[in-house]
Amino acid sequence: MKKLVALAVTALAATAAAQTTVVVQPSSSLGLRGLEFGVLGGYAGGLNGEVFVHAPNVAGPVGVKASASYTSASDALRDDVSVNPTLGLDTFGEFKQQGLATESGSHATYALDGTYNLGQVGRGVDLTAYAGGRYGTFSATETYAGDAALSQTTRTSAFGVGAGAMLGYRISDRASLVGDLGVDQYFNGAITNGTDAGTYKVGEAGYNDVRARFAFPGTVFKAKVGVKFNF
Repeated sequence: MKKLVALAVTALAATAAAQTTVVVQPSSSLGLRGLEFGVLGGYAGGLNGEVFVHAPNVAGPVGVKASASYTSASDALRDDVSVNPTLGLDTFGEFKQQGLATESGSHATYALDGTYNLGQVGRGVDLTAYAGGRYGTFSATETYAGDAALSQTTRTSAFGVGAGAMLGYRISDRASLVGDLGVDQYFNGAITNGTDAGTYKVGEAGYNDVRARFAFPGTVFKAKVGVKFNF
């Protein structure tokens, strides 16, 4: 009987020790296996803001990141293109210099990336590479003589690809400062000003001339900073 009691006590002690080992796992290692939410700001063809959700280490060092960003583009039309070549009018840049024209634009981009955790590259510093697909919607508005009746907005949407790297510096168990450098490449898409006569498909006669008027993104270099949180 005494031997049985001794064996039972030993088994209970071993179980308690094992349970204690599980409970005291570092919270930071648990956080790395959870979702990350980030907010970034910087430059991407204009003043840009981005939010992202990242599931790191889904399969080993490989993860998935979804993001959405918005860019306010001050340069929406090419300054060296004639306002109306048929009428032989001055370039858009000359119209702006004379105070006869203004421009504005916006880019909304949605991305889905695969990520690769490159691990710690310094004390509290981690590096993650990413690459994937892009879908963007872009608009350019030109207004003449400050008259809304003489304002026109032209839009296009395009698919693209991109790649980059995020450097994270841990400032707490749940938060890190983030730097993001990357490049995106967008392909041509249909262009429209909201009318049938003003709609041009890729390869259609006149498409290249219309496309040349606008500073819609082709190659976009990105540099952003922000913060991410682990959950």
